[in-house]
Amino acid sequence: MEWSAQHDIRSRSPAARAFCRAMLPRVSRTFALNIRILPPPLRDVVLEAYLFCRIADTVEDSPHLPAAEKPGRLEAYGRLFPLAPDWEGRVTEWAAGFRDLAGAGPDHELCRHALAVFRAFAVEPARLRAPVAECVRDMAFGMREFAARRAASPLGRLQLDDVADLEHYCDVVAGTVGVMLVRLFAATSSRLDAARARRMRELAVRFGLAMQLVNILKDVADDSGRGVCYVPRTLAARYRLDPAAILDPRHRDAAWAVVRDLATRAAQGLDAAVAFTLLIPRRDWRLRLFCLWPLFLAARTLARVVHDERVFVPGARPRIDRHEVRRCLGETTLAAFSDSAIRWLYDRRRPALQAG
Repeated sequence: MEWSAQHDIRSRSPAARAFCRAMLPRVSRTFALNIRILPPPLRDVVLEAYLFCRIADTVEDSPHLPAAEKPGRLEAYGRLFPLAPDWEGRVTEWAAGFRDLAGAGPDHELCRHALAVFRAFAVEPARLRAPVAECVRDMAFGMREFAARRAASPLGRLQLDDVADLEHYCDVVAGTVGVMLVRLFAATSSRLDAARARRMRELAVRFGLAMQLVNILKDVADDSGRGVCYVPRTLAARYRLDPAAILDPRHRDAAWAVVRDLATRAAQGLDAAVAFTLLIPRRDWRLRLFCLWPLFLAARTLARVVHDERVFVPGARPRIDRHEVRRCLGETTLAAFSDSAIRWLYDRRRPALQAG
């Protein structure tokens, strides 16, 4: 890159970074809370990575975009990574597709202003850009596959086939993030050796699986209403349930059996998430907390899901209140320096994840 062009990008990066920091709490208050614990330079690059992933997620989920357009938009988005010499023009052209969605909410505003996120990202060290670019590219291309399946469906619905299909989807949208974080942690921590990082990468996919399964379970009613069913067809059939009837009160016993089956798989993934976190050296307590907070919040959410009838009511998803969030953050912060304290705290939570 020529010096003048590089200087121009760097001169605009403070404003771009300010945009990213201001946008984050508008699209995710939970992650905005979590990211503050990370040390520099991780804090900003993980923030930018999150916004990139949020952009892909918005394309996948947006009710304002025709289903037939989504595969192409996701593929074009994935091809923006890694950054090419003409990245500014290509990003500008891609983001122009959201110009007519000005009143569609902060997620779509983020897509319209994607160039600001790219400008902040472009000045990050190359060793930190590479894991992010690979993650977002793989995520966008993976989402394209599922978006194409939905667009090709006669009823315009996405229905997963079996557990392997579900695990593949979770890997696309969450496992990729786990692997990216391990690479970023290893690139910025002098205490995280290669052996630990290698084992963490093996566990990262199961960590991501757990987090995504919890999201799928708490959103099962809302997803069904928007034409998406992540409950695999063969898993539902095991309990003599048509996935399309999961909200029907006449099939409530079978629906509970399906939810509890998936909750068991999520709980097993959370076990792996604890093992993942314990591999982070204790002196890297900020990295530990960055993992512990969402892990324990997911465990508390899962405990609600497996016992709360609202899981089958659109718009009434089970959730934990602010008091419980504050208590969770406080407990895990106190435990972060001690492996035994983390295990003890999790072992106290684990029985509540059993679904009866």
